[in-house]
Amino acid sequence: MTAYTAVCARAGKWWEITVPELEAGAVTQVRSLDEVESTVRDLVVLMTDASPDDVTVNMQVPGGSQDRGRDPGRVLLGGALLAAAAAAVGAFRRVLQDR
Repeated sequence: MTAYTAVCARAGKWWEITVPELEAGAVTQVRSLDEVESTVRDLVVLMTDASPDDVTVNMQVPGGSQDRGRDPGRVLLGGALLAAAAAAVGAFRRVLQDR
């Protein structure tokens, strides 16, 4: 089993989740913290071809916030869209690092 860290930071109505163990520190977002584990697991599986059963997610939330409220209007990124978004963020970060 491989552990991945989900570094959670509030960004308006969203939680921005960075996974530093993935290439370029892959980033995704969720509306509530109860979505973090499944979203990060999906991201890890897409980017590493790992089995979902072999992925453990450890959340890091500043101040220990437990804002787990649900928003019925939330949007979930999934499948190829999630992988494309993570790749785009990684590419953008590399461009900024090269400056």
